[in-house]
Amino acid sequence: MIQCDIGLCVGCRICEVTCSAAHFGAVLPALSRIRVAKLEEIGIDMAVACISCAEKPCLVCPTDALAVGERGEIVLSAELCTACQECTDACPVGAVGFYEDHPLFCDLCDGDVSCVSTCPTDALSYVDECGASLEAFAESDGCPAEKRTIYVAVQGVPIRENWAAGRRVDS
Repeated sequence: MIQCDIGLCVGCRICEVTCSAAHFGAVLPALSRIRVAKLEEIGIDMAVACISCAEKPCLVCPTDALAVGERGEIVLSAELCTACQECTDACPVGAVGFYEDHPLFCDLCDGDVSCVSTCPTDALSYVDECGASLEAFAESDGCPAEKRTIYVAVQGVPIRENWAAGRRVDS
């Protein structure tokens, strides 16, 4: 899975650009499988991609177009997809994008993760572990962008507490 160190992410969106270029040959955030949530009002940025959660609510697909790959990534069988967007709605952290009748899941770039290799602050890393629970976010409502905002706000609580206590991120 792709992990983002919220203390290092500066919200530059190079991960989004790299992802869309690698998969579609175009620089278009709507084509990216990783999305940056920018919480300007509290000074937090964080890239969010599928974290291969333990619950895997996206597998709710009524046509069984989704499966789990060998690295824990979600794999789409495009010929079975009916564009119902149930997987997009089911993701509790807004990590599933949707573009032209197909959901966009992080496919880990077949093991050579482009967003990780181009992140200028090393905020992104690829880890083999999967299965983190997103149960706490299961009741999140709204569009994917709203769900990402809720997720990032919660992930940012420790860093904001350190700021309030006068501790720097790197100390």
